[in-house]
Amino acid sequence: MLLRSLYTLNYRNLHNQTLEFGPGLNAIVGKNGQGKTNLLEAVYLALTGLSEAGKLEQLVQHQQQEGFVRATLERDEGPSIFEVGVGKGRRVAKVDGIRVKAGEMLRGAAVWIRPEDNDLVLGSPSVRRGYLDQLLGKLSVRYAAVMALYDRNLAQRNASLRSGEHWALEVWDTQLCDLGSEMLTMRRRVLLRLQELAQAAHEALGGGNSLELTLQETTTPESYLFDLKNRRSEEIARGNTVIGPHRDDLELKLHGVAAQTFASRGEARTVALALRQAEFELLAEKNDEMPLLLIDDFSAELDLERRVHLLELAHRAPQALVTGTESFPRALLTYQVEGGMFRR
Repeated sequence: MLLRSLYTLNYRNLHNQTLEFGPGLNAIVGKNGQGKTNLLEAVYLALTGLSEAGKLEQLVQHQQQEGFVRATLERDEGPSIFEVGVGKGRRVAKVDGIRVKAGEMLRGAAVWIRPEDNDLVLGSPSVRRGYLDQLLGKLSVRYAAVMALYDRNLAQRNASLRSGEHWALEVWDTQLCDLGSEMLTMRRRVLLRLQELAQAAHEALGGGNSLELTLQETTTPESYLFDLKNRRSEEIARGNTVIGPHRDDLELKLHGVAAQTFASRGEARTVALALRQAEFELLAEKNDEMPLLLIDDFSAELDLERRVHLLELAHRAPQALVTGTESFPRALLTYQVEGGMFRR
């Protein structure tokens, strides 16, 4: 699969234009704040239907009501067009002109490496849960569906806790345990392979083989229902469900100690890169083809050894879009960007 072109309309600070891309390394070069990150974000949205924006309207240009991205892909079965329109609280996705749900986009088609990935290590448990859940959602349509059902049941159970309708908890408990136990089981299964790949990548990046990934769970599939009932009085007092996959953490350890607490920024950057490389390789294994690689701010907080490693990964991918403030060696295509306008 190759991204052949991207068209944007009223998206962030980007000019309305069509950009063409080729196989291999595509470089996007310019000063900070000119639109490099916004371009990668637009590509990621068009392919996967996913956005990190807090609100969809944040993706739309000032004084505009709606924004639009369209990606033209070259696939084994022929060309295909992926489109996503966004507005206030609204997202419309289409594949080859047919409207689809966001979950039916190519969620495993791209891996995005960003300086903000340091938060995977130094940030809160919710960031690491989000990484694991998004990865599993890319690997398994079933996981994404179960997680969506779990979130709805969780919201309804919390509403019952806050409203005093405690009689309804018996109904929500059974459903929540079934869905949550399936999520826990799938997380455990994928962690076995994720640990192998992340540790190997961490060692190749010069961080050594000391990286350990561990699920910190608040309950287990075997004790889920018992634990819920045992915490009932606490949950009623708080008005929230206090155990389950929505409260768990993906603990990262370096030399046996928590990276969140003890890792330096350089060590955190190396661990974060190892996690993203593991994601890239897992998706390649699952889909029998490498995803598109998006690398934002190529040299941010990286020494020469790690920049070389990341550049080798970019060249190993069938296609990579890499941004930076300086030109890249062996780039087959280079765009210069200024004020949201891209020129070759």
